[in-house]
Amino acid sequence: MKKEEIQKQRLLSEPFSDDVLKLARAIYNTYLLNDKELEMSLQLTTMFKLFHLQPSNDSVSYLQGLLIELNEPLCVRNFKEGNKVYPMRFINFCEYKFTPNTLEIELHQDFLDVEHYYMEDSFLQS
Repeated sequence: MKKEEIQKQRLLSEPFSDDVLKLARAIYNTYLLNDKELEMSLQLTTMFKLFHLQPSNDSVSYLQGLLIELNEPLCVRNFKEGNKVYPMRFINFCEYKFTPNTLEIELHQDFLDVEHYYMEDSFLQS
């Protein structure tokens, strides 16, 4: 299966909220600015400013809720990884961890590939 043979799929069961899209694009743009490094640290103060939040536990909880929505697994049919084709594969956006001052993110390369090659309803570069 070549990349040209991949059939685009509608993978989002429902559209993301505006704030989830804003968060996803902010993470993706940081990934691009960091020379496509999958692991990154985002300052919580920057995240609070992005969403017009005051620094608090409630704001951290709000960000965590956005990440939970963003990490809802996507079911991809006929996912190719190397020479192997999986009839069905579940893909998540990232792994994340909050520290007192930062949000540590590790993007999943599989998700980036899915968004680029498989998603009819791609959203990171829109």
